[in-house]
Amino acid sequence: MARRIGGAGGGSDKGGGGTVLLAVGVALALGAGGASVAGSTATSGASSGARSGSRVDNRTSQALETRLTSRGIRLTSRITDDDADCVAHSYGQVQDFLRRSPCTALHRAQFELRDRNGDVVLLAVSWVEMSSEAAAGSLRELLDTEGTGNIIELSRERGRYRTIRYGGDAYASSRDGTVVATAQAEPIARRTSGLVLTTIVNEAVQ
Repeated sequence: MARRIGGAGGGSDKGGGGTVLLAVGVALALGAGGASVAGSTATSGASSGARSGSRVDNRTSQALETRLTSRGIRLTSRITDDDADCVAHSYGQVQDFLRRSPCTALHRAQFELRDRNGDVVLLAVSWVEMSSEAAAGSLRELLDTEGTGNIIELSRERGRYRTIRYGGDAYASSRDGTVVATAQAEPIARRTSGLVLTTIVNEAVQ
């Protein structure tokens, strides 16, 4: 799956970035940025009724958690939500598109990452399953386009970070058949480097 870098979400602009291939792993990038993290994880989840048999559900974010922790990243919380109503959890032109072309399932996850100094980086990931590959391709193109809206980050609906808005500096997307994945990272403290955030979001949409 190709990965694109741009901006997204929270009212931010999205850049029309091209494919980005990173030669450095997440753990190496975190270490190079002076913010290597490691340790245990704590998770919490919720579900609001995804379609049975969907390709995206809680197992999707669990697999991502496993990938992140295997690279030495410390996750202190994971909140998830499953739904079949993408219109209710999107905005802008993205919402208009999903109203015309309904998704079949939506899985969102909010990860809280902490570095050795206790600083927090939020990682918001969404997986949208569409009815066809053509619809998925159109949705990804729209999500990657500046000023078109987005899937609402789970942190804006629940949890302790509802006031946090994503600046759009670290964004990535991918498509695997009918499933479109997007990821955004936002530091709570501004000491986390851009390379770290870029590496995290690219890992999230693999």
